[in-house]
Amino acid sequence: MDSLPVFAALLFASPLFPAARGGATAIDSAGNVWLTGQTNYILTTPTAFQKTAVSNVCGTQDLSPFQGPTAIMCEHAYLIEQDPSGKVLYATYLAGGSQDGGTAVTTDAQGNIYVTGYTYSADFPVTTGVVQPKNAGPLGPTPVVPLGAPFGPAYFPAGGDVFVAKFASDGTLLFSTFLGGSGSDVPSLIAVDSSGSIYVSGTTSSTDFPLTAGAMTHQPSNYFFACLNATATALTYSTYSVPSVLAFDVDSQGRAYLTGYSSPSAASAGPYVTVIDTQAGAVLSSTFLPAVATNIGGAGVAIAINAAEDLFLAVSPAPLPASPYAGEGPTYPLGAGYLLELPADASRILAETDMSQTRFDSLLVDASGNAYAFGYGTGAIPVTTPQLLALPCSPSGGTLVLESSPAGKIVAATYLRQADDTAISLVSPGHFLLYRTASSTTVPLDLTLQPAAWFGCPANLASGVAGPGLAAGEIIVISGYGLGPVQGIGAAPNAAGFYPTSLGGVQVLFNSQPAPLLFVQANEIHAVAPLYLPAAVQVQYGTQTAPALDPALAGVNPGIFTLNGQGAIINQDGTVNTPTNPADLGSIVSIYATGTGYLETVLTDGELTPIPPPYITTESTGVVTFAGVPGVTLWSGSAPGLIAGVTQINVQLPAALPSGTALGAVPVILDWADTLSPPALISVKQ
Repeated sequence: MDSLPVFAALLFASPLFPAARGGATAIDSAGNVWLTGQTNYILTTPTAFQKTAVSNVCGTQDLSPFQGPTAIMCEHAYLIEQDPSGKVLYATYLAGGSQDGGTAVTTDAQGNIYVTGYTYSADFPVTTGVVQPKNAGPLGPTPVVPLGAPFGPAYFPAGGDVFVAKFASDGTLLFSTFLGGSGSDVPSLIAVDSSGSIYVSGTTSSTDFPLTAGAMTHQPSNYFFACLNATATALTYSTYSVPSVLAFDVDSQGRAYLTGYSSPSAASAGPYVTVIDTQAGAVLSSTFLPAVATNIGGAGVAIAINAAEDLFLAVSPAPLPASPYAGEGPTYPLGAGYLLELPADASRILAETDMSQTRFDSLLVDASGNAYAFGYGTGAIPVTTPQLLALPCSPSGGTLVLESSPAGKIVAATYLRQADDTAISLVSPGHFLLYRTASSTTVPLDLTLQPAAWFGCPANLASGVAGPGLAAGEIIVISGYGLGPVQGIGAAPNAAGFYPTSLGGVQVLFNSQPAPLLFVQANEIHAVAPLYLPAAVQVQYGTQTAPALDPALAGVNPGIFTLNGQGAIINQDGTVNTPTNPADLGSIVSIYATGTGYLETVLTDGELTPIPPPYITTESTGVVTFAGVPGVTLWSGSAPGLIAGVTQINVQLPAALPSGTALGAVPVILDWADTLSPPALISVKQ
């Protein structure tokens, strides 16, 4: 079947439709990124504090009943510094002879780095004169097989004692201390105040965790909160906590604001705020939020206090228990969320923003008193101007940020176009640096400026929907404003059979590599995603560059092209399928689609698919259903004579369809790698 004359104009000449913390990573004041965690091996730098770690066996595991025990090597804590481009500037171990792991890192205005974690090592490096020079906890981990199974891979749960260490910006270790009792103590959060005092919180199984006289409670509980002085030579404050400590902030006076999940009785549970004067060793207030507002449930997951003592609290569903399948912490589900402004004692709600299907992660405040709540969500967010992205590009959701004024009004809200909230540095009001995990780089975020050129999530040109994400070679439509000339320009292949990567002054870049273009116009661009997908997408028109976007990526995202309301389908006799020209049931038709993923034979981006032989087949073969009845897929591959990215699927229609099916408008759906296309229509006859 010669498909070229039928579909060349359809695809390439004009639009088909209208334009549709606490964490293990931190960014310092210089814009460099610090990471901690645990590993068997890193490549240390010449100035590393600790260039090597002891390679010891920490335990054994029984993988099957047919072999003997297998050794499990110890993993060790590390600290790595990267510049904004991802280049490693500094890398060191921070480890003893047993299992160690870094759990949280933060920095101060002077560029010092503070890292905390856990260690089972008796010989973990500590400095002289610190508050706790010896590991009081278990000296060696016990392997755990998930769910208590007799065989299978084991993991080491975090445990031993807490360590807290401070490094200068050049990687010099300034101090390191243990902190903990005879049980396992594991930190999850770390912060430092303007005086250099260090605050840590986490979980504990110790009945003798070191406490100070003014502790909230001396009764052993599952959580701790502690403050060390600026040299780690003394505990300023330390306490057990019955409620979980999921977040805290500290003001300039050393007052700590704790939040998390509290269950004061079997019939009540929810978020709380407790304020502690860590210098005086006194609890100033403690508020159970459901007692203030009965509609507020869940857990306090982020908290921040500004200079005017406006307290901002982010509430999300309470975390789910840790998975028994691996040594991982609790998970935070999506659900009802609340961004609250409270007085410093949390005695009443001053402002409230309700969210659905959201999980807040962190809160920051700037020098002007504005608060920024970062998190993850799937649905609508408050409409503000500017707004960089109103909805996430993936159906599973995306990272978002809400900006609240000191009065509690939402003045900016957007999903992030790039990166996530793994690490955030507040540069100035409305301006941030974000860590982009995929490339180990930092990217800017500006909430104050409406860009001169803008585009939203790329969609499948055939179906008009974004679907699960961008697939290799998918033909896409990019919609927005300021993207190209007012008058649309369609592309044509050159004499060598390639479509242009620049058209009317427009380029679409995937990780700086220009993509083939089919049509450009101020509000809409048709382009072809690279056959081997990178991540970031940019649009350049003349001197204007729209903000980059990291689209969701998927193995496949099938969509069937349409023509005048019908699927772009050729009957067995080579004519276009229409209601007045239906296909015979049992005959063979060719369906034209895009987003079916990789090809068995590599083609060049923008290339016209050669006329066979050879036939360029798709890597996977899908199922085509007609009114729910599967046809027989005979061949699927890159459509001969059309640009690589258009897929032709030759399929034999079923011999019969369910009774009552409207034969003039039979729904056709592609099931490609368990991903369904939106339906298109075919007309058939008996």
